[in-house]
Order: sequence, then C-alpha cells, then structure tokens
Amino acid sequence: MMMNNEEKLLKEIRMQAFIHADRRCREAQNRLDLRHTLDALQEVTKLPRRELEAIAADVSAFYGPEDKDFFSVKSQFMMVSSGLTLIGLFLWVTIQLIF
Repeated sequence: MMMNNEEKLLKEIRMQAFIHADRRCREAQNRLDLRHTLDALQEVTKLPRRELEAIAADVSAFYGPEDKDFFSVKSQFMMVSSGLTLIGLFLWVTIQLIF
C-alpha cells in the first residue's frame, strides 16, 4: 500500500526528531565527558583549569569537529557494502568447502 504525502511527512518528522534528539544527547554526553576529564586532569596534574581548557581547545581545533553522522548516505553505503562483502565471502567459502 502506498503511503500518502501526509504519512510520508509524519514519518520524516519523526525521523528528524529522533536524529535531532540523538545529536543533542551525544553533544551533552560529550560535554559531560570533557568536564569530567578536565576535572580529573586538574586533580592529577594540578594545572589551572584555564590552561587545561586551552589545551582541550587546541586539541579540538587540531582534530576538527567530530562529524560521525550515522544517517549520512556515505556511512550507510559503507555499512551495506561491508555487509554484502562479508556475505559474499561467506558464500564463497561455503561453496569452496562443499565442492
């Protein structure tokens, strides 16, 4: 059964909402992880917080922004092609063992 435009629109809204919520959750977790890491480093190294934040900013600038978008076409293509390659390899090995 074909979905009408309203159903497609609602489906896309739901998908975008989940993507947005996931991104916000990951960003919040990353900020919390950074804060805990800086807290631990400050305790261990006794370096001032400003200096540790400057080091973190330098390292972040060097590595660039994290762009791991699971829903990107490139990521999905890579996952599908990897899966198909593994299935093909499995079938080839199975056929070689049988014959």
